[in-house]
Amino acid sequence: MKPHPVTVRTSVNFQPAFRLVDLFVEQIGYTKSWNLPFNMISLVMADDPEDPSWVELPEQNLHCELKKGFIAFTTCNTPLTLHYTPANRHCCIHFNYELLPGIDLFSGIRQRYMFRDPAFAKEMKAVFTDPDPLRRLALAECAAMKMVMRFWPEKMPLDLRRMAEFEDVLRYVRKNLASHPGISEMAARKGWSDAHFARTFREVFHITPKQYLTRELFAESLKRLNDPDNSVKEVAAELGFSSEFNFSRFIKQCSGLAPSGLRKGNDRPLYIKK
Repeated sequence: MKPHPVTVRTSVNFQPAFRLVDLFVEQIGYTKSWNLPFNMISLVMADDPEDPSWVELPEQNLHCELKKGFIAFTTCNTPLTLHYTPANRHCCIHFNYELLPGIDLFSGIRQRYMFRDPAFAKEMKAVFTDPDPLRRLALAECAAMKMVMRFWPEKMPLDLRRMAEFEDVLRYVRKNLASHPGISEMAARKGWSDAHFARTFREVFHITPKQYLTRELFAESLKRLNDPDNSVKEVAAELGFSSEFNFSRFIKQCSGLAPSGLRKGNDRPLYIKK
């Protein structure tokens, strides 16, 4: 019996977006607690066994030394404390795989995976040694997507169907980030009361609208501060802060560092204007 021709199509109406935030090699001693709005891949390239660097994850009651050759994949918004000694040298890729603006595939996962993989370590090093800056960006995206597939969530912590109902609001906030849209402005997009909007938003995303706005502002601030041509004062004005002082206070509340501190220590950062 002759088989009938069959074509099976997959809908592409919903398309996640890959966003590369930062690439850098770093060797600088510090101890900081982080809760960053992007996923992080790091490779320890050198460390002193006599004075080891370490990471602590308070939610998991976990303390691990960062040994040479260790690779870590940390999902966005995972609380952790990093202690780097001056001997520690590591390379990092920061990125988002967004289902909706500001909503990552790994939102709500809050995990750090640590492992050894010589083949992947070689790929990571290639990202920072390739002489072509555009090719380095492509290699970084390839490495990041390998981590996405390797640690793809078995179960999504957020309801994609319910999240999609807020897509217009999320896009509006990102487009008008400099005006710092409040709950009333967001609720008006849905035609809801402030209380109903705030309650439903938290049910769907497990964060408040104000926390969402803060994460978006912080992520955009980091992106703009990565551009060496931008002064802190310029970034503050572009993002709607009344003064450089208020912007610096906002950054310190989010990261524990002043804006100038976020720019120190990076070796061979890569920034390409869009």
